[in-house]
Amino acid sequence: RDILCLGLLMSKNKKNNFLDYGSNILSLSNLDIKINLNSFNIFIYDPFAKKKKKINTPFKILIINDKNHLKKINFNIVNFGSCIQYMEDLKDLESSINFSKVSVIIITHTPITLGKIYFSRQSNHKNLIQYIHNFNFLVKFFKKKNFKLIFKSRNDDKYIACSKKKTKTYSLNLIFRKN
Repeated sequence: RDILCLGLLMSKNKKNNFLDYGSNILSLSNLDIKINLNSFNIFIYDPFAKKKKKINTPFKILIINDKNHLKKINFNIVNFGSCIQYMEDLKDLESSINFSKVSVIIITHTPITLGKIYFSRQSNHKNLIQYIHNFNFLVKFFKKKNFKLIFKSRNDDKYIACSKKKTKTYSLNLIFRKN
């Protein structure tokens, strides 16, 4: 959550539309204790939510379950908290997020390889497939959208839940900012 707060504080806008992509309310718990959220409109894209709904405590959050609805909102901060490994093709994000309006992208607790892209079953959920994206591919993918990698850190690799983890795979946190 500290890295998420760091990314949120990088926005220079007076009012921010913040999307926590592929998440749920639990991931944002206690966020208001760390930073002032008055300048943020907070949205969660949760494809498993039963319906679109608003939550007002401890702060206002709109939970969206329809990916098509995301394109109608201009987000300036997007957090991919441990979720891009479930996307086989990151180009699919372009159909739901208007990256031209985004100024900060945060990726946390995500298995990323320095080697060849591969996939693996998740060790604690055998029905889930993880697509372990290449670090350089991610940097180039976001560079094409005018983002620059400004922060990277490594987590303890014990949190990588791949049943077949290959060498040169690390749990990383990345923050990109629009050039």
